[in-house]
Amino acid sequence: MSAYQAVAIMPTADGGSRLLDMPLALCRKTQAGLWEGISGATGWGITQGTGEGYGEWHNSAMAGLSIVLRGSWAVEAGDGARRVLRPGDMLVMLDTVGRGHRSYPLEQPCTVIGIAFDAPTEARMRQEAAAIS
Repeated sequence: MSAYQAVAIMPTADGGSRLLDMPLALCRKTQAGLWEGISGATGWGITQGTGEGYGEWHNSAMAGLSIVLRGSWAVEAGDGARRVLRPGDMLVMLDTVGRGHRSYPLEQPCTVIGIAFDAPTEARMRQEAAAIS
């Protein structure tokens, strides 16, 4: 396996958003304590969602990853596309401008970890996502 399949949410030219399948390259251990292909991050946090129904439209506060640890949640893009994310699923959050998306937990508690990209990783992810679309 050379990639892990994720879902990305991207802004659109009209201020909306859309979802796309995005493979994430795997890193590899080259020797004890040394890894190749690690991406930079600036922060992380774990949260639980407990609301019902779609939340308000919002964009991602930062470019990064949202990884489901427990439960499940749904995300709806501005174009109406929806995905359900379950444990192990990753959302690449790139809709930091525009109307954004709506999301809500399905199975509760829904626990996710968010990881903020550093600037070079964000630029690379945006470039890779643009190449897919």
